[in-house]
Amino acid sequence: MRAKRFGIFGLGLYAFIFLACSNSSDQAGIEIGNPEIQAHSFEAHFVVDYGAKPKNGFAKMASESDSVLVDDLSLSLWRLSAYSSYYIYVGFDLAEGLTLWPEYAVEVPMKIAFAEDENGRDDWKAAFGDIEIDGSGYLKEIGAHFSPVAEQPQMTGSLKIAGSYVPFTFSFAGLDSLEVRYLQNQLDVADNGALSLTVRFCVAEWVNDLPMTAAAMDGDTIRFDALHNSILWDSLTVRFARAFSAAHHLAYFSNGNTEDDFDDSVLSRYDIIDSNWVSNGNFADNRNWILVNQLGGFADTSLADNSMTVNVTQAGTNSYSVQLIHEDIPLIQGRRYKLIFTAFADSATQITVRLGSYNTYHTEALQRHVQMETIWKSYEFEYIAYVDDLFARLEFNLGKHRNRYQIKDVKIFRID
Repeated sequence: MRAKRFGIFGLGLYAFIFLACSNSSDQAGIEIGNPEIQAHSFEAHFVVDYGAKPKNGFAKMASESDSVLVDDLSLSLWRLSAYSSYYIYVGFDLAEGLTLWPEYAVEVPMKIAFAEDENGRDDWKAAFGDIEIDGSGYLKEIGAHFSPVAEQPQMTGSLKIAGSYVPFTFSFAGLDSLEVRYLQNQLDVADNGALSLTVRFCVAEWVNDLPMTAAAMDGDTIRFDALHNSILWDSLTVRFARAFSAAHHLAYFSNGNTEDDFDDSVLSRYDIIDSNWVSNGNFADNRNWILVNQLGGFADTSLADNSMTVNVTQAGTNSYSVQLIHEDIPLIQGRRYKLIFTAFADSATQITVRLGSYNTYHTEALQRHVQMETIWKSYEFEYIAYVDDLFARLEFNLGKHRNRYQIKDVKIFRID
């Protein structure tokens, strides 16, 4: 999938620069498995898509919908953000993400027209300038934060009624703002070598299974607002953020309600029984594992015979003063999982094993204090996920005691 293939209504923004992590040794606290972002320019495209939203969240389907046509879908773009995990100090709220654009706070956002616009593409090219993603982080998502355009808080188009198209307006009065986020693997490479992101509004997903043709007319126009077709309006307002092609949607409504959820089609890819979600759990090398030394703790590592040795030479003040971490463990709320690993320690002591959020450090599933023994022992723990999260991190917290640990055969399975 390349962005230029979404031909009609596409507007290209040739904007950002991704900077690489130049050297893993520059990353304080990360000794092994340091992920890197390669240097790329970036293209963002904002389009109206009349096909159904794809089942897997990543490819366009061929089916078309001709019942609703969008003439003007314009939103105010306030912020572009990167959401990354970090193992160094950063001077911003991890949950809020790193602001990529604007560089400085501005009062006036950028108006984005998703449907065809009379302005040329050159006007869009110069809008952002160069944008840098902090190379010290491990990129999870790119987010675009929108709100209705203040002077034009509605969408306009045509709805097919009895074989003829009738003008409609959809009021954004029920929606304060929304953010759509895209996974790193939803970014494609365009012909010119740039990373490419398409922010697609999927019309069919927005109106699917709603009785749109039953809407009442107000004169010669169909209006969806608090006074006209209000039940349909409520449904369309709730569905609006979900109709974007993003993997992760956040919507903030005028009645004070909020929604923060992953797209069902994306979650379904991880809602699989018996799949092992720990990559490189047999420690064939040090990929996918990160060692963190902090708060007075220090350890080094070595690999042998498909096991990882962590030698804690400075205990630190907390169990999390030394952490062996595996990122991006998917959690589906309410699903039951099993963690399995085999380990031993030079001296019997307690460690803490946890599955938590990468950006808030909240426990999201499992937290157990495990008594380590001086012989190889297999450990199994079942747990239920509290939330949906594709980026949970598995932690072996090994600080607070000077010791040497060996760990192997780490697995996580969904079991029901």
